Amino acid sequence: MKGIIMRKGVFRFTLVYLSLISTFFCFGCFPAPVKAAGEWNRPRTLGPPKHYWGDIDGFLNRQWQAVLDVSGEALNRFPPQLPEPIERRMALLMLDTVFHDVNAPRLAPVQEFLRYRMERALTEIEGTRVKEGAVIWKLYNHGFVVRTPTVTVGFDLVSGYRMGRRQGFFEIGGDFVDRLVRQCDILFVSHRHGDHADEYIIPAFINQSKPVVAPPRLWADKPIHSKITHLNRDADGFQTVEVRGGKHKLKVIVYPGHQGRTSNNVSLVFTPEGMSFCHTGDQHNREDFAWIDKVGGNHRVDVLLTNCWTADIKRAVKGFDPELVITGHENELNHSVDHREPYWFSYDLLYDLNYPYVLMTWGELFRYKPKTK
Repeated sequence: MKGIIMRKGVFRFTLVYLSLISTFFCFGCFPAPVKAAGEWNRPRTLGPPKHYWGDIDGFLNRQWQAVLDVSGEALNRFPPQLPEPIERRMALLMLDTVFHDVNAPRLAPVQEFLRYRMERALTEIEGTRVKEGAVIWKLYNHGFVVRTPTVTVGFDLVSGYRMGRRQGFFEIGGDFVDRLVRQCDILFVSHRHGDHADEYIIPAFINQSKPVVAPPRLWADKPIHSKITHLNRDADGFQTVEVRGGKHKLKVIVYPGHQGRTSNNVSLVFTPEGMSFCHTGDQHNREDFAWIDKVGGNHRVDVLLTNCWTADIKRAVKGFDPELVITGHENELNHSVDHREPYWFSYDLLYDLNYPYVLMTWGELFRYKPKTK
């Protein structure tokens, strides 16, 4: 009965958003569809309209497919940008309604949506050369790829293996992992949890002779441990990692973060251009404000890639003092519904934040141009 009530509530919530988005289409707030070169339009493979009497699962699958189609089209038309248009926020909130179905990880439309967006992002990464600033892709789910004119850095990249094993969900299969790793020069892994330390991704980096930087005890019981780079967790010291066979060097500070009592590397990475990107992993420990409060005063942080549910996010952002905040870890489908932090939750947390911030969904990119402080 509880599951039925929850589904009815989600259904009503979705109808409200569908009505709102339909209003935008009817009154011309979205331009007429134009197929430009390189535009990504997910092909629709719908059969003829039909009733779903007696087929609740089929009904909900078709409903979620409709919502994902419309929200995906809106996100394509209104990509990550500052300031953020209301149409984009509406599309992200529509995704919340789908991803908070209890069975979302097992639904075919959700699986198709993620696979499509990951493949699209990888194709973009393969075809993108950066001349200035940086291009930042958000993959799944707190995974990011940051490309500058000289290097490409991966943070907490995953293949979906953990969900495939635990949720009956999916893995981003085929040659996706090898293709993604070929595009990166280095991988930073924040901590041991399977939605950050991936059993396919890390060995693929090692096999391609690319460095993987992770906490000292990550996979300590496995032979691969000796091939992983373990930098000192030291809030006061720069360390250096070579990439591209020594062609470039990255300066790195690995802050001694924690998720509860679990060691969690918070990596601040400086590229050869002088830009810096900080990825927090699953940082959540109030004792760590002893060093968080001082980061921005000691070092320039261009972009903070933070988990949306970190402890006291506004205080954390003030401590890092970045030029830009990009949140991650919304709608982690391997979590229970109450811990699948929705986009509306991130908006609530960041309300009145005195820093520019961008919310992104899977497979989206943002072009960052640094400012001089």
